[in-house]
Amino acid sequence: MSELPEDAFTPLSGKLGQMIYENPGAGIEPRLEFFIEIAMKPFELDAEEVSPILRLNGILADVKKWSDLAGQTLEFPWHPKPGSIDAGVHLFYVQNPADVTRLNFGEISGGKIAVTFDTEVDFEIEADSELGQVPLSFQCDLEVNPLKVATSIEKQHNGDEKAITDAVSGLVDLSAYGPLAKVPGGFEFPVT
Repeated sequence: MSELPEDAFTPLSGKLGQMIYENPGAGIEPRLEFFIEIAMKPFELDAEEVSPILRLNGILADVKKWSDLAGQTLEFPWHPKPGSIDAGVHLFYVQNPADVTRLNFGEISGGKIAVTFDTEVDFEIEADSELGQVPLSFQCDLEVNPLKVATSIEKQHNGDEKAITDAVSGLVDLSAYGPLAKVPGGFEFPVT
């Protein structure tokens, strides 16, 4: 196996996703969840060009809108403890686990929010790779995506936009978003 290039795992772009999520079967009431996705600069590894993507799911914060994250530091237990972030790097056709225990959100500028964090990706478990454990540090400006509404909430309210808006109004500060819109795959509130 070849060595990792010096600029391997360099962030190209990032996005902050947000969703009103629920899972009645697992006892999860509707709540505001965030995710982060960072696309990395392609690089060559063993004569193959790879384009890794780092994804952090299930980020919970005591906020009512995405902009409330600015200036906050969120801490999480190691995965898979309750309250941890489900994180990993998609590479070698699998999701390679990564532990993220702290996110430092910075300022908002140009509609993006800065985030910094450190992690260690384990390429041995899923990919059975000789890369082993690779420590990574990131500073990235995240483009903010619209607030999506879980399909289950849409179904509970038969796609009625007013009923959906009323159902989520206590969970989020809707003044930070535009009116609910039907989009392919469901409903979302655009970021204003």
